[in-house]
Amino acid sequence: MITTYITTLKTAFNPFQAASKVPRLFLNLLPAEAHKSIKISAKQLARTSTAPATLELGLKDGKTLKYTWDSGASKPTASTEQKVKRTSLQDIVEEVNRHARVLDRKAELSG
Repeated sequence: MITTYITTLKTAFNPFQAASKVPRLFLNLLPAEAHKSIKISAKQLARTSTAPATLELGLKDGKTLKYTWDSGASKPTASTEQKVKRTSLQDIVEEVNRHARVLDRKAELSG
């Protein structure tokens, strides 16, 4: 994974829920030297918390990627019901790498 263009990483998850798997694994994928250049904020929710797991990535060009995973413990109401696409770890890594290649290309073309 190309981490040179990630500036911030915010995550909140309950480590005891299966829905928190992707944010936990994403933190594990970061190389050791990335912790020096990326502002990381990881919040561990209480074991009884029903809040969804979240992952927010801030990139150098100002773009922000936000992901949430609901544990399914609460049923959505009619006002908050949305179509939710399952996002896997592979999808997030591909999106970060794709965006990094685009920014590399822009930097190469600008000189």
